Amino acid sequence: MKTRILLTSCLVAALGAAPATAATPTPTPPKIASYNVFMLARTLYPNWGQVTRADLIDRQDVLAGQDVVVLQELFDNTAGDRLLTNLSDTYPHRTPTVGRTRGGWDATLGDYRDTAVEDGGVAVLSRWPITRRVQHVYRDGCGPDRLSNKGFAYVRLGSPTGPVHVIGTHMQSEDSSCTVSPASVRARQRAEIAAFVAAERIPAGEPLYVAGDMNVIRAGAEYATMLTDLGAAAPPFTGHPYSWDCADNSVCRDQYGPEYASEHLDYVLTLQGPVLANETRRLKSPVWTVTSWFKTYSYTDYSDHYPVFAAP
Repeated sequence: MKTRILLTSCLVAALGAAPATAATPTPTPPKIASYNVFMLARTLYPNWGQVTRADLIDRQDVLAGQDVVVLQELFDNTAGDRLLTNLSDTYPHRTPTVGRTRGGWDATLGDYRDTAVEDGGVAVLSRWPITRRVQHVYRDGCGPDRLSNKGFAYVRLGSPTGPVHVIGTHMQSEDSSCTVSPASVRARQRAEIAAFVAAERIPAGEPLYVAGDMNVIRAGAEYATMLTDLGAAAPPFTGHPYSWDCADNSVCRDQYGPEYASEHLDYVLTLQGPVLANETRRLKSPVWTVTSWFKTYSYTDYSDHYPVFAAP
């Protein structure tokens, strides 16, 4: 009798025990670089060494060691494609350039116009496979930006530890020809990102980041508004205090003038997952030259912006 009772008790205990469940792994936070590479169309700006800089950025390993790279201002097709090709040995997976074509995307959203005079200039590169890619062209813009297909690229990445989501963008610039406030345009563009994110229904446990030239001054009031609009965490900042610094950057100085205030405009923002610290690197290039009207100009920068590198 005791043996039967003991066996019955063991059976009840075994049936009543909850099955062990494996913990869902959290994807490892990525290392993300954002760089506005200032590759304006050579038909309008022929003397900014676009092709030369496309080779220098690769040759000098400016963007080495990342998981994801978000590039902006790939407006010159030849130079932009050359840079993407140069980087393909390190980052074999990439999107097309936003706003240039409907091909190569899983979806095209927003106000894509085949008649736009310029594309959006943004591309996302990764060492991990891209399992979903969407381009969205902003419905709102002012000044020359209104003539382009500016917007954002969204990618879902198959990292070894699980899905990671990145949105790369280049938002409305400050422009005196705008008939409305550029800040109000950027607010509406951020609303488009927020609406897209909500519609994607990204699981809460999967990291999500927005990276790019947000054209929002870190020292200004719009910075806090940007974080609120996107639901982003404020990142720690290290490195050079400005990502656009005409007092220090030779390309910025000659394109715009040294009198322009130095500003931090470029970010990698965390919407979900571990917050990434933003490091702005004051990277200087080997000397390169261009000649215009029989005069030679020398530069020691890769772009008019400095890149931002984000990591946990």
